[in-house]
Amino acid sequence: MGQVRTAIHAHATAGAAPDQVLARTNRLLGDLDSELLVSCLYVHLDLARREAAFASAGHVPPLLRPAGRPAGVLDVEPGPLLGIDTAVHYPVTSAPLLPGATLALYTDGLVELPGTDATRTTSDLAGHLDAGDGQDLERLINRLVRHTAPTGRHTDDIAVLLLRADGTA
Repeated sequence: MGQVRTAIHAHATAGAAPDQVLARTNRLLGDLDSELLVSCLYVHLDLARREAAFASAGHVPPLLRPAGRPAGVLDVEPGPLLGIDTAVHYPVTSAPLLPGATLALYTDGLVELPGTDATRTTSDLAGHLDAGDGQDLERLINRLVRHTAPTGRHTDDIAVLLLRADGTA
């Protein structure tokens, strides 16, 4: 995983577009003859344009809650996992980040729970993102994590990142 993080950082720092960051990292895994398969969601935030561009390698979809509207699952078309095929292309999906919007990025450990449907769990997570409107982001993250596994027992690692677009231009 360290190699994947380093490759993504290197390609992103060099200014590659989201689809190219994933494609180049994927080719590197092939060149290294790694048997590693990795899901990844790469997001490029353009704060001046108030826009996010997403490329996915089999990763769970992000959630977006526009200000004053219900949260929803962003329809980000996923490409295959990194490490499967070095010749694949990764589609890019863009979404506006208008003032007051909250973007939620998370790992599959938050929604893929034994005996549950991940699609339903993801939709439920979006509903809890709505319920946290106005909460500070740290408290909202805690609420999201507690909701998905109220017993505190998780079967996989969990990471959650929330971003709230401010109202200044």
